Amino acid sequence: MILLLQEVKNRLQSLGITVSTAPSNTDEMVITFSIEKVTNFIKNQTNLNAIPEGLLEIAIDMIAGEFLFTKKSMGLLNIDSIDFGLIEKQVQEGDTNVTFVVEVNSTPEAQFNAFVQYLRHNEVDFVRYRVLLW
Repeated sequence: MILLLQEVKNRLQSLGITVSTAPSNTDEMVITFSIEKVTNFIKNQTNLNAIPEGLLEIAIDMIAGEFLFTKKSMGLLNIDSIDFGLIEKQVQEGDTNVTFVVEVNSTPEAQFNAFVQYLRHNEVDFVRYRVLLW
């Protein structure tokens, strides 16, 4: 869990989001809760006892998305301070190219909500790792 905590902090920092290190660290508590929630969700969806290595990056993104969603829901996140210029608009790996459509006139909140939805993924990503139980 400590490894996931640091990876999530690194991911959030790469997105330009500062995680508080104050003594009454609600950020770390929210991240820890998000780690537990996402870990249990993935384990329940796959019927495995641990997150498979192939889902680690997806888990980190899901935890970051859950953290951002929770902070926004609690009113503890200033969306206007997030620089969406830091978020990649296009990703290419090999011959696969993915472009994220961002409306020119969309509000910062709409951009934030779309990005958080992307980070939170869905269970389609888990299909390869599902195990049947009898």
